Amino acid sequence: MEPTQLEQLALTLYDIDAVRFGRFQLHSGKISPIYIDLRVLVSYPYALREVAKAYAAKLATCEFDLLAAYPYAGLPIGVAVSLEMERPLIYPRKTAKAYGTGKQVEGVWQVGQKAVLIEDLITSGKSVLEAMSALKAAGVLIQEAVVLIDRQQEGTQILHDHGYQVHSLMTLSQLLAALENHERITAKERIGVLRALEIPF
Repeated sequence: MEPTQLEQLALTLYDIDAVRFGRFQLHSGKISPIYIDLRVLVSYPYALREVAKAYAAKLATCEFDLLAAYPYAGLPIGVAVSLEMERPLIYPRKTAKAYGTGKQVEGVWQVGQKAVLIEDLITSGKSVLEAMSALKAAGVLIQEAVVLIDRQQEGTQILHDHGYQVHSLMTLSQLLAALENHERITAKERIGVLRALEIPF
């Protein structure tokens, strides 16, 4: 059976080793049986292009003046989406510059313009909240984020509780189902990951 567009994207991520199985410590300190490293996309232009097209399709339902992307993993994706959609991009720095203009947000924008945040994935939601706060402090109106993968570990709910909306191209459950359907992993492996992360299946 031919994969759907969503399944093909999942297979591409697996094939470039952006999805790995084992025992990994996440940024939060938690241990995970799966690691999703979307930073590798920059080394695979065809995969980055595929991801950009998928984001563009999802963003077609959002109203915005600007794209915003958060370093580091979200920034190359944001640039690719900006080129795909021919829409301007800005990005908040991790820390404000201590030299030159001292800006916290790079790019060109006007106070009151509406942006949508591009991020690679969402786990706890902490990095998305940091980006939203920096953009708001710069006078940018922002209420929505689009992520490639929702790891289904409370981040989306936390963002919702703060008044933000998160759109994901796929959930971790959908990613794993696609990999199982196309024989990249077994049903036992899929269920093992979901059980370890306490995600209903």
